[in-house]
Amino acid sequence: MIATTTTTAIRTTKTTIYLRYGNLNRKNWQRSYQALFSSSTKRDPGLTLTAVVSNPKEIRRLQRPVQDDPFDVLIIGGGATGAGVALDAAMRGLQTACIERGDFASETSSRSTKLIWAGIKYMATATSILLSPQLLTSPIQTVKDFYSEMKMVFHCHQERQFMMDQQQHLCNWVPIAMPFTSWYISPPPFNHPLYSLFPMLAPPVLKVYDALSYFQCPPSYILTKKKAKEVFPQLEDKGLKYCAVFYEAQHNDARTNMAIAMTAAEKGAAISNYVEMVDTIKDASTGKVIGVHAVDRMTGRSFEIHAKRVVFAGGPFTDNLREMEFDSEESKQNMPAAVRGASGTHIVLPGYYCSNEMGLLDYNTSDGRFMFMLPWEGHTLVGTTDTKGSAETSPNPPDDEIEWLLKECGKYLTPNMKMRRSDVLSAWRGWRPLAADPHAPPDASTSRDHIISENPETGVIFIAGGKWTTWREMAEEVVDRIAGENSLKCRTLETKLFGGEGYTESLYIELIQKYGMSQEVAKHLVKSYGARAWEVCELIQPSDKNWPKFGRLLVENYPYIDADVIWACREYACTIEDVLSRRTRLAFLNKDAALEAIPVIADIMANELGWTAETKKQQIDAAEKYANSYGGRISNDSEDKLKAGIYKNVQDVFDAIDSNENGFLEKNELEEVARILGLEMPKKDIEKSFQEMDRENKGRVSIQDFFDWWTKSSNSPFHKKISQELGLKALTHEDLKNIGPGTMFG
Repeated sequence: MIATTTTTAIRTTKTTIYLRYGNLNRKNWQRSYQALFSSSTKRDPGLTLTAVVSNPKEIRRLQRPVQDDPFDVLIIGGGATGAGVALDAAMRGLQTACIERGDFASETSSRSTKLIWAGIKYMATATSILLSPQLLTSPIQTVKDFYSEMKMVFHCHQERQFMMDQQQHLCNWVPIAMPFTSWYISPPPFNHPLYSLFPMLAPPVLKVYDALSYFQCPPSYILTKKKAKEVFPQLEDKGLKYCAVFYEAQHNDARTNMAIAMTAAEKGAAISNYVEMVDTIKDASTGKVIGVHAVDRMTGRSFEIHAKRVVFAGGPFTDNLREMEFDSEESKQNMPAAVRGASGTHIVLPGYYCSNEMGLLDYNTSDGRFMFMLPWEGHTLVGTTDTKGSAETSPNPPDDEIEWLLKECGKYLTPNMKMRRSDVLSAWRGWRPLAADPHAPPDASTSRDHIISENPETGVIFIAGGKWTTWREMAEEVVDRIAGENSLKCRTLETKLFGGEGYTESLYIELIQKYGMSQEVAKHLVKSYGARAWEVCELIQPSDKNWPKFGRLLVENYPYIDADVIWACREYACTIEDVLSRRTRLAFLNKDAALEAIPVIADIMANELGWTAETKKQQIDAAEKYANSYGGRISNDSEDKLKAGIYKNVQDVFDAIDSNENGFLEKNELEEVARILGLEMPKKDIEKSFQEMDRENKGRVSIQDFFDWWTKSSNSPFHKKISQELGLKALTHEDLKNIGPGTMFG
């Protein structure tokens, strides 16, 4: 076994940071699944041994000698679509390879609204098309467009049902309410007069929606005003007429993507994350692409991967891949674009903002978008926006979009539930691809669904567009095109993804009874890993408590435990950020909790992957930087707002520091304002100032406490620095005493 020096890359907003790993034996870097699932491991007796191997073995498979037969197909991109193509191709007996430049689902596939939805919005647009003036001027084309749109909705229904039938360990039904406060809407949704009557039409429309699933989904129904208030107590009932309720499927998108990738590996695909294509290899005589030059981003080692067919599944970054088909800069510049990006921002709020039993849909926001407010992982997920622009890797969302989402969802909640920026636990932005076929003939119709296109000169196929719901269907179409008519037929409709075999709804109870873990942890393990939770549980450590007996939490109030991290390393996780963002969802759920968990995760990964002390520190620094690129309680322009504020009295300063708007200050709020303003102060000085304010040791500071401190502690380092940064000039001590907390600054 060769000892190697490894490198990992952490992507930030516009740069790439490479982290050296020191001398590291590959055998210890990631153990193979075969060792994990040895005969001595206690497993559920009905569970078969997985065929997944370790990441280093997968990379060696990618580097097989050129004189051997090339792969039948090589897929570039390990999101839902790319991993799905790898799964389908491997199951049809094709020699399959798949590489992903980052982690699986590190881009669009982990930043969705977490719905596998059948497209009620597209059913509405289809009706708008059919009943438009174009029906009179271009009847044939209008009917074709209507049929195409409804066909897409029908396929979404079938694929949603496949997920709910076969992947019960990954999906669940979620009811979604549409509240109506009037019987007539103006301006109408979708700019169609018919939808002005949608409050009266909603119940029959939703029954048609149910029918497209052959009524296999839970049926839609009506909630009266009284019943709606019982089920959704946060809902504003003033003027409420009724709620129409329908069902969609929900999932943990990153975990579903991981399950697709692991199933593809189990079926024989050579699949690896952190392997990046840097150029194509062409046949000199034909100009066809016959492989790629690739870089193992964990070692920095370059190698070639040869394949008969190459598929690009890069989502909104597909055009970046397509540029590598061309040799000259001029050709690259003249390449017709196939994909335009559209970003969508989501925010996560505490769970109390939404019913645990039901979500909410605003089908007609102030700018005409759809906005969901959903219970997810014990929190409230709100999204999404829709802004056209070039795709970026960073999840950092614009502050104005966060504020827009808060304002929009606040319209439906009771007035006593203030929508506060300080309640935004996390926020992120993802990019979806809007695709067009650059190789289609001029008279070809435009598709509103996904695009599968082949460059006739290079033979490269790309797929772009589509939705999470149709990942399997898109993969089937790509492989049909590659394999030809005489190949084996697609079998993914009958396939349970990784963890599906042996799953039962009562499995979490069995885990509790056997391992003495909390119900929250047991449910999380089963929902994430299905029947593979048995293997994960063999990795847990004693909690050193009477109850729960096993499972050490990574951070309080979240069900993620030490075994999640160890298992993640054996499912190809390479960086702390992989664990924070996708193997757990901490960064997506609570930015502060993610930052707090970093040292614990670093300790576990360092032990599992053999990191040196230097590497561990580099990983921690990179993880903190990436976690801080998520949105959160503090806006990006907080410093500017603080410095631009007009502070007339002590109350104004108090309110500026009181980011939670709860009428008292906490120690972390002092730390936050110091960080925002860039006050170079030791933490002990901030703690000392807080203790001086909190004379009664209550853990919180009232306006009177703050005023007393402000007037008596002018020599305090914190007092001096914050006065300087905020441009304050206090009056004399006697003036302050005489005027009180409303003291004006001169």
